Parts: sequence; C-alpha cells; structure tokens
Amino acid sequence: MKIESIEISVFELPMYPSVTNVVEFGSSTTPRWKQTFPTGENVPVQVIRVVTDEGLEGVCTVGDWRYTELNWAQIVTLRELAIGEDPIDRDRMWSKLNAASRFLDPVWWGGFDNCLWDIAGKAAGLPVAELLGGARKRGTAYYNTAGSTVEELIRDGEKGLAAGFTTLKDHLAFSYEENIDAFEKFRNAFGSEVGLMHDAALASYSYEEALAVGKSLEDAGFIWFEEPIDDRLHAQNKQLCDLLEIPIAGAETLMHDPAMGELWLRSGAVDILRVHARHGVTAVQHLSKIAHELDANVEPNAYGPLFGLVHAHVTCGIENIDWFETAPPVNGATMGKEIGLMNPVVPVNGSVTYPESPGWGAEWDWKQFEKKRVAVL
Repeated sequence: MKIESIEISVFELPMYPSVTNVVEFGSSTTPRWKQTFPTGENVPVQVIRVVTDEGLEGVCTVGDWRYTELNWAQIVTLRELAIGEDPIDRDRMWSKLNAASRFLDPVWWGGFDNCLWDIAGKAAGLPVAELLGGARKRGTAYYNTAGSTVEELIRDGEKGLAAGFTTLKDHLAFSYEENIDAFEKFRNAFGSEVGLMHDAALASYSYEEALAVGKSLEDAGFIWFEEPIDDRLHAQNKQLCDLLEIPIAGAETLMHDPAMGELWLRSGAVDILRVHARHGVTAVQHLSKIAHELDANVEPNAYGPLFGLVHAHVTCGIENIDWFETAPPVNGATMGKEIGLMNPVVPVNGSVTYPESPGWGAEWDWKQFEKKRVAVL
C-alpha cells in the first residue's frame, strides 16, 4: 500500500481566543505578566485527508481547536516526502519527516501521523485504542470549572458534579494568597469525595509562591498541581517536584517538542507529563512508554484532535493515562458537527469511550463537510 494523495481542507469556526493579550502586575522594577484572552472570532481550522492506492483513507484535524495549522512550505514538503511511501510504516515516516524539520518546527506533521493511525486501524479492522493497547473501554473525564469569582466557580463545579463528573479542575488567576484561600473554600464546598486539581497556567506564580501554593494543595488533598511556574525553568520545576508531595503536571508549553518532554520526564522536572495528540499519537505513545519505565503518567491536554475522538482513543488505549480533559472548547462537539463530523465525543456521566469501528471511527456527513469548507490546499 502506498500514499497516493494528501489534501488539506480549510474551515472557519468560532474558536477562542483568536489572539492572546497580557496585563502587567507586580512592581515597576520587575514587571510580571498574566495572559488575558479577548473575545474570539472565526479562525481557520484544517482537516487533513491522506488517500492510499488501495482506497483506504486517513482523516484527522491538523490540530485541535487552536495553535496548529500547516503552512504552505510544510504542506509542499509533506507531499514531497510522503507520497509514494507505505502508510503503515509509521516509524519510517516519523524518521524521514523529522530529518526535514530543522526549519519547519518539531513534529509539524502530527496531524498527518494521526491519519496514518486511522489507516492502520482500518487496515487491521481495529479501533486505534486497541492498537494502542486497549487498556480500558471507558476513560474518566474531568470537568474544567469556569467563573470570575470563587462563588461562580463553585456553582459551575456543582453543575459539573450534577452532570456526572467526579473530578473538577480550576484555572484560578487571583493572587497566590487568594488562590490558597479558594482551595479551602472548594474543599469545604465540594466535600472530601470530589477530586480537585489546580492548573496555575493563568496564575503566574513565582517559585516561592508556587511552593507555598503546593503545600496548601497538599493540605486540601488535591490530585495534582499543574504548570506551577514557567515550564522552561527546569531547575526550579525539579526543585518543586523534589520538595512537594503533590504530583506536578507540566511541560504543557513544550508539548510541541517530544524530545523536551522526554528530558523533563527523565530528569524529574515533572511527575506527570502533559501531552497532546495534535503533535502525533506516535509521540504520545513513545512518551507513555518512557513514563511507564519511570512509574509515571502522561496526561492529554484539552479536548484533542477530531473534536475529542483522538484523545478518547488515547485515554482508553494507553495504560498510564488516567484522564480525559473535557475542554477547551466547551462547545467542541457542536463545532465538529458543524463541519460534518457526526460523532464527536460528548462525556456521559463523567466518562468517555471510543467508536468500535476501525481507525478513529469518525462518521462524516461529506455533503456538510464540503458545504462548510472554505478552501482546499
């Protein structure tokens, strides 16, 4: 079997945020910055379709809901290097494309790699989750709470619990003292049986603040402390891992480079490595094997490619993954249906599963797909 053609379809969907802003806080001599996200607008979303000479096709979004598009140089390079190759030999393709990556970004071909997994599943007559190991039939999803005050976050968390979720994650962006106070309020409001996680991506803690926050999270019985400080502060992240008992989940901003993720894992700068299948399921599988050697987990970030389908397969397929993240975007399933994907992932009673059909099991309304498409590359 050989790859015959590669097509990129472009859609416009109301994603958020289309831009990122920052606001300054702290002293005038040592400014610190927090991210803010203006209202979103329509942005390009790409779907890649790989066709073989035996009629099997692999289809996947290039990214998930943000970050990832293939530019013209990458598309031309991909066609030059991949057409005529065996789609089942993913290791060869990974090696070949990696050799061309010096000027094209690490694993820019993640969406293409995911198409090869789709083809492999169809060729074997198996869901990708089973190719990955078939660890479980259903994966546990956690709920990201939303709100601008602690009270709003608690009310939204109650909605998540009413929908069947048993674990909640916050993205508190107050001062570290206010956040510490909020953790106690969350635990008192939700009780001891509800799982809680803290994602500090919007908090901009200093190292000293993160250490104090970590201690308070331990006292409140949180599951993990995510991105406590900038991922690139390797030595300080390692110190936090050494000093805190609560697991540190991190390296999310380095997910585009699996080699960096491996380094952070092996050096002990994270306890739980954040991964994303927009950078290719082959990379996620590779990192999960390294984490397994270290008695650690990898955990997928966000809804994932194909409007949740890819991360549902990954979460159910790989043994040392425990969680499926339900957002962003909160309306991902709706956007998938808008472009013709008839079976995007929707958590039910706090869990997700994958289609039993081969490959990703995506079911497409191709007439709707073509109707909503704005360009073909």
